[in-house]
Amino acid sequence: MNTFVIVILVVVALAAAITITYVLTYNKIQKYMIRINEAESQIDEALRKKYDILVSMENIINETLKLKQNNFSDLNDKDVKISNFDMDRRLTKTVDLFKKIRSDYLEELDFEAFRTLLVDLKINEEKNDAAKKYYNKYTTQLNMLIKRFPSNIIAKIHSIKEHLYFDNKDMSDDDILDFKL
Repeated sequence: MNTFVIVILVVVALAAAITITYVLTYNKIQKYMIRINEAESQIDEALRKKYDILVSMENIINETLKLKQNNFSDLNDKDVKISNFDMDRRLTKTVDLFKKIRSDYLEELDFEAFRTLLVDLKINEEKNDAAKKYYNKYTTQLNMLIKRFPSNIIAKIHSIKEHLYFDNKDMSDDDILDFKL
């Protein structure tokens, strides 16, 4: 009888250790996923603010320089859904265009309202860059956890997949030509 009690205690202790490991690992995965989702919402908010700033800048440029530019025609279609990755790339191209226009028309665009928008844009880009770094940091940690034992089993049980980095590159595929500007 004494051996039977010892076996039962060992089985219970082993089950408790497995359960505790399972719960701690699952909670760690969830913590990383929550942080990634937080960063995604901050990036989304920053992109929306950036879009609004750029629309305001475009209006000022068009009014001041008597231009008829419409840099957001492809983004104004509400039925078109694009990812934050693509939106970030498109807005970055527009920022570069506006910087070129500003350098070409430095004197005409040198007034308080436009300078304020430039400062707002710079602050917004810094917040966006910080959110992207935060996102990528926790994406790395989550992906490492998903690839390691025993957390890879827990991830499979809960159908948790690897996340892409903010630049939308899949580092685990065979496509080596996925660099995008």
